[in-house]
Amino acid sequence: MTKYTPFWWDGQPQFKNTEALPLNADIVIIGAGYTGLSAALTLSKFGKNVIVLDSEMIGFGASTRNGGMLGSGHKVSTDQAKKKYGEVIAAEIHKEANASLAFTSNLIEENNIDCEFNVCGRLRTSWLPIDQVSMADNLQKLKAIDDFNSKMIGPDMMSKSIKTELYFGGQFYQDHGSVQPRKFHYGLLKLALEAGAMVFGNRHVVKVNKLKKNGFDVLTSNSKIHCKQVLMATNGYTRPSLSKYLARRVLPVPSFVITTVDIGKDKVQTLLPGGHCMVETRKRYCYYRPTPCGTRIMLGTRAAMHSISAEEALPTLRKMLIEIFPSLEGVEISHCWTGFTGFTFSQLPNLSVNKGVYSALGYCGNGVAMAPYLGHMAALKMLNPDQKVTVFEETPLQTRPYYYGKPWFLPIASAYFRAFDLLDYYRRTKLIKKI
Repeated sequence: MTKYTPFWWDGQPQFKNTEALPLNADIVIIGAGYTGLSAALTLSKFGKNVIVLDSEMIGFGASTRNGGMLGSGHKVSTDQAKKKYGEVIAAEIHKEANASLAFTSNLIEENNIDCEFNVCGRLRTSWLPIDQVSMADNLQKLKAIDDFNSKMIGPDMMSKSIKTELYFGGQFYQDHGSVQPRKFHYGLLKLALEAGAMVFGNRHVVKVNKLKKNGFDVLTSNSKIHCKQVLMATNGYTRPSLSKYLARRVLPVPSFVITTVDIGKDKVQTLLPGGHCMVETRKRYCYYRPTPCGTRIMLGTRAAMHSISAEEALPTLRKMLIEIFPSLEGVEISHCWTGFTGFTFSQLPNLSVNKGVYSALGYCGNGVAMAPYLGHMAALKMLNPDQKVTVFEETPLQTRPYYYGKPWFLPIASAYFRAFDLLDYYRRTKLIKKI
């Protein structure tokens, strides 16, 4: 029987802090995911008295619900970034994407975080032949900016990585890896606690009041904390009731994930002989990988742009799994779950401050490496407010006149993408017939 909770949660410890909330702190961080915990770790190391609050149990959100793929990607190409921000900032965006991967990989290795970290590489597969051309062109531009350990894989070599006839080659990112996301989150939590941070779950923040004199009052349902600085690290779980400003600038877009039952290591290795993380170029954007135990396959995809239940999403995810691996038809699904990613209108992360409140968010589905990195950068910014610490201070948080924090239009977007998927299949079928 399918469980509708994350596979990563099974058998994992749950930290609970039953202490009373202190009345004062140097810094309050709202959100106990990768971003908030990384910021807390850095700030505590610099001697700050830090309290981290989460409205749910610690580790409830996307930090433990993601696919565990550790990479340096983002949704904006080099050409798009140049057009919007100019050549210098476009280059910095690419360099910091690589820096985020190096930072998080080093964080894991240097602190011996037990999270089944594996530098397995990531293969981005070409859904259409033109995708292979576009990726090859973009790769040359990226290598001209910075040392980038990536290469193109021709169609004739794909069988070394995956047993499917679906793709026309791909781009291989050699330094990318994978983690067990719940274990990574727990390891980061322990580091923050050891550094002196206090972390509380099930502490619903109702309001942040900026005082006329220096500082803030952070109000929960039954307490108040006075502090000097506040960091919002809520990403796809940003509520309009807490911050209308941020909620108008971050879209809560759901992600949907499944894992198969144990199909055995031999079967998994037959289907994914390279052992890589896999992502696609098509708009449907399937991503999948072997689980750390090597006996299951995890797959995530867009089942809808708006929030639907995991039960409703399951048939779509099963269909996509079988499309990629027809031999898995009839294989049972052990887990199916959903969670919210945070998308910005720029499709890039952002670190900023509004009315004295700092925020670090907007990972657009690429937060496993970037969130710990930007949390660290947010901490450095709070320690040195007048100093620029990251290019993601220059990717401004935008909004739209029609968006007031409740994404009423996402069901319409779901319908649009369903139509696009049908057109995408039609074009692909027509192309394959010509070939």
